Amino acid sequence: MKRRRAMKSASALLVAALFACPLSACDKGEEQAKAEEARREAQAKIAEAEREANEKKAEAEREVAQANAKADVARTEARAALQKDIAAADRKAVDLKERAAKAKGKVKLNAEAASTEFDKRRTVVEQDLQQLNTARGEAWDKLKLQTERDVDSVEAAVESFDRTLAGK
Repeated sequence: MKRRRAMKSASALLVAALFACPLSACDKGEEQAKAEEARREAQAKIAEAEREANEKKAEAEREVAQANAKADVARTEARAALQKDIAAADRKAVDLKERAAKAKGKVKLNAEAASTEFDKRRTVVEQDLQQLNTARGEAWDKLKLQTERDVDSVEAAVESFDRTLAGK
């Protein structure tokens, strides 16, 4: 009987040990499952954040491209307006140079000086226009203002040239 009791006790301990092992294994498995779930959630959040960042970056790039396209159109229009103004001054200068060729004496001498002044100012504007073709951003804005002043200077030179010839 003692032996039977010892067997029963040993059996009871064995059964208890068998039940205890899976329970502790379940705790470890449960902890591992929770850790795995937390890792998956963290990876999902990281992937979502990266996706949102990429979307925002793409949107910003689209906005920059649109702004650049609008700026290119504005620059083209501004260059065309400046070209139009300088073309008008050129046409008038050609007419004045023809008239100056027919002038005599002091008027001819003054007209030649006025023509030379026009040519110098016109050369400056031509250089400005060439630089406008490659400039961008703030540099373009500054150069445009300078070119506008230089075009005004050319127009003033043409007017001076005209007044010189009118003083025959």
